[in-house]
Formats: sequence, structure tokens, C-alpha cells
Amino acid sequence: MKTATLLLLYSALLLGLGSCTATRTVSAALQTDAEYCVPPLVYSYDPATAPLLSIEPMLDSGLMARFSRRSLLVANAAGALPQLKALVRLERVARLQPSTANTLAVLAERQRVQSRLQLLTVAVASVSAELDCEGERANQIANYLNAQANTRVQRLTVLSIAVGAVSGVGTTVSSNQAVQYIFGIGGGLLTASLGLLTLSSHRTVSFNHPRNLLADVWQEVPASSVYPPGVWYMLTERAFSNRGENSVAHNTRLRWQRYGQLAAPDTKAGREQQALLFGNGGLYEADELTQRANMLDELQSSVRLMSQELQGLLMSLEKDPGRP
Repeated sequence: MKTATLLLLYSALLLGLGSCTATRTVSAALQTDAEYCVPPLVYSYDPATAPLLSIEPMLDSGLMARFSRRSLLVANAAGALPQLKALVRLERVARLQPSTANTLAVLAERQRVQSRLQLLTVAVASVSAELDCEGERANQIANYLNAQANTRVQRLTVLSIAVGAVSGVGTTVSSNQAVQYIFGIGGGLLTASLGLLTLSSHRTVSFNHPRNLLADVWQEVPASSVYPPGVWYMLTERAFSNRGENSVAHNTRLRWQRYGQLAAPDTKAGREQQALLFGNGGLYEADELTQRANMLDELQSSVRLMSQELQGLLMSLEKDPGRP
């Protein structure tokens, strides 16, 4: 009876030690600054510069002869389509009636167009920087959690080896069969519990993002409250995608659905992951933070490619309209 009691006490003590080790490690809480990447100022955009829902009413033979349709869509994103139309008219007048006044009028109108394009260029760069910052923020915390998990696994492995060694020595040295059982069974139980703790070493962190740049893209909303109007127009206008069949935002969402539970968004796990990634935040594991960082990086690449569209319009704008 005493031997059985001793065996139970020894086993409970060893399991308790293992449990305490797990609790001490997992209970460490991390806090992150949700405002770290948020722009310091809230910008208001002039409704007069908002992209038109359709450019068709603005098109005429002069515009279509001078610029490609893609360039006209970029001008619409910048809110510069009326100025571009006025520029084409003034260029025609300056060719037919050369004068200093007409030349100055062309230069002034071109400056207005370039000013609108510069604002859109800065908006693209600003959104790209915020996406990069959010991705780095998620990656840093994911790397920290992974490092903590690796350290914990190493400690548990060392402890498991030590327990195995002590159990082996105790079983070999003692001639008492009951004591041998205590060392053998107790050591085996603790080694097993340590192995289970190694497999379940998942830490979480409270990671919030009230200004969520992923949400509007996933939901494909008609108007965005976090993206500048011109940038959102280029993300949602189908003509800016390579094939012109779906918008860049829609194609980005389709690529995101290859990640984890987003492949099955209507399941319980899929809805939970959507609430986490596209809501205001919550408890993240390292893998989920890495997933979020990858999604932000993918969206950032799409935003950066808008610079190519702007470059095309600027090159057309600098071209002499009198040359074929």
C-alpha cells in the first residue's frame, strides 16, 4: 500500500512539474501597438477630384486620338480627366493659332494635370508604405512567437532527456522492485507528458488592427473608407487587371483563398478566420500572423504596380502632340 501511494505521489509530482512548466510559458502575454502604422493625419479628399463612375460622357475624338483608353482611366483615377480634355483642346488651339498666350495656356493646363497625377502618385506610395509597415509588424510578432516556441521546445527536450536518464539510473541502481516501478513508470509518464507539451507549444498574442487594409478588398465594397478614392478606383476597375475580366481586388481575393481556411469561407473555421483577419483583430498564433503578413505583401505588390500605369500616362503627356 505504501509503495502504491509513493508511486502515485511521485507520478503526480512529476506531471505537476511538467504542467507548471507549460503554464508558466504559455501565460506570458504580448501586447502590440495597433496605431504604429496608422497615418498620423486623417486626409479629406475633394469630391471634385473623385473618379467618375464612367468616363464615356467625357470622351471625344481628340482625347481618344491623343491618349490610350488605359491612360484615360488613369487620368480619371487622378480626377484629372476634365483637365486632360481641356489640355487637348488648348493644344489644338495652340497649333492652329501659335502665340505666347496660347503656349502659356497649354503649359498652365498641363501643370494642373501633372499636379493631380502627383497627388495620386503620393497616395499610391502612402498606401504601399502602410501595407509594408503592417506586414512588417505582423512578421516581427510572428518571429518573436516562433523564437519563444523554439526555446520552449528545446527546454522541454532537455528536461525529457534528463528525466529519462534519472529514471534509467534509478531503475538500474535500486534493487527494490517497487522503487524500480516508481522510477520506471513515473519517468515514463513524465517523458510522455513532456512530449505532449512539446507538440502543443502554441502561443497566442493579442494583435489588433482597427484600420484593416485587408477588409475592403475581401468584401469588395463599392467605396472604401481607408483607401484614397483614386487608389481604390484602380483596385476595383476591371480594365486595370491584365486580362480586364476581373478587378485587381477580386483577383487578389481569389489568391488569398489559397491560404488556410479561407479556401472554405462558408465553414465554421473559415468564418472564424475571416473574423480574425478582416475584423478588428484578436488572438493570433504565429502561423496566422505570417499568413496575414503574406496577404499584406501580396496586396502591396498590386498597389505598387499602379506606378507603371501612372508612368504610361506621364510619358504620353510629355509626348509632342504634333508628332505621329
